[in-house]
Amino acid sequence: MVENIEEIRAVSRFVRGSHKKYQLIVELIRNKPVPQAFAILRLLRNKKLKVPVLKTLESAVANALEKYGKEKLTEEDLIVTGAVVDRGPIMKRYRPAPRGRAVMIRKRFSHITVKVARRQ
Repeated sequence: MVENIEEIRAVSRFVRGSHKKYQLIVELIRNKPVPQAFAILRLLRNKKLKVPVLKTLESAVANALEKYGKEKLTEEDLIVTGAVVDRGPIMKRYRPAPRGRAVMIRKRFSHITVKVARRQ
């Protein structure tokens, strides 16, 4: 087995959706083994925001397996050590409102970071 394995990360930037909504999903997988995190994300119902988090987790696992080799490291050996969602930019759009006014519509973006490392 690989002795010293640092944290491998994957980042998805400029993903549509509020960082507060993503944070609810990310809290479920933080500090969980990777197979359990995949199961949690796949079994979440009525959460369309789980798809970018699942893709980022798959990318982090693939990065770790590519770096250390599939014969030395397996998916079951990994644990999600960190999962963070940061606020991204806000796209501002305007739509008409009553009495000749305009209302600003804010379309929010987020940055998702998932880190995995070898289980101790």
